[in-house]
Amino acid sequence: MITAVFKLNEEKQLIGFSMEGHAGYADSGEDIICAGVSSALMLTVNTITDFIGAETEVDVDPDNEGFARLTLSPPYDPMALIMIKSFYEHLRILEEQYGHIKVHTEA
Repeated sequence: MITAVFKLNEEKQLIGFSMEGHAGYADSGEDIICAGVSSALMLTVNTITDFIGAETEVDVDPDNEGFARLTLSPPYDPMALIMIKSFYEHLRILEEQYGHIKVHTEA
């Protein structure tokens, strides 16, 4: 099971996330959930850091149970906030359609 926890600030904005685990939907190399999550994760992280240039704390370690963490540093870039919200919604859709992933928020 993949677990994704999205961090909310006082204004209820999604300002970061951490995730870990493997979907276990299919054999390695055949798992469409892992592939979808990994692709969306890398697109989100790379867009926020390389194209938007937002200040972040990032830790991605695919060899450590698929662990990844990103937290925006204030002041929060509006485009980076949109990327994190979009990633959250993408994972929620995967959760609803396929299971094998648990997505939630915490303050």
